[in-house]
Amino acid sequence: MTVKPSTPATDPTKKNAESETLNPNTPMTVQTEQAITMAKASFEQIAAKSREAMEQSMKTVGVVTEMTRGNVDALLESSRAAAGGMQVIAQDVADYGKQTFERTTTAGRTMALARTAPELIQLQSEFARTEFTTAIAEYSKLSQTMFQAITAMFEPLQKQAITAAQIKDLMRE
Repeated sequence: MTVKPSTPATDPTKKNAESETLNPNTPMTVQTEQAITMAKASFEQIAAKSREAMEQSMKTVGVVTEMTRGNVDALLESSRAAAGGMQVIAQDVADYGKQTFERTTTAGRTMALARTAPELIQLQSEFARTEFTTAIAEYSKLSQTMFQAITAMFEPLQKQAITAAQIKDLMRE
């Protein structure tokens, strides 16, 4: 006698969910309940995945919002630094112009009082030498002020760029 392997269809002691749902002898209410149970499980999985996706989206929106806020703050701080630097530079240039005018006026009065041509040439030479030395010092000071203003202007932007790179790296993980 040959023994055939039993299957859920041939052996009533071996059942699985598929054989019960496909078994035409199972009552309709049992099949309906099984279908409802499977549908609920599917919907719960879909809902869970949707919640996960929504949470991830909200996290991303939060990060983007913070980045945007940081960018705007950095631009505002940079603009304030630029405006402050320009104000300092403008004031320095105005002060230098006023001092130059006063020195030139004083030198002109002194030269007008010169009695001889050699004395006038000597006064002009001294004035030119002094003005050249003063101009070099003033341009050096102005260059330093501009460098400081530019550094202050780019510092908040640089900090924000570093922060953005760090956040980008964190989001990849």
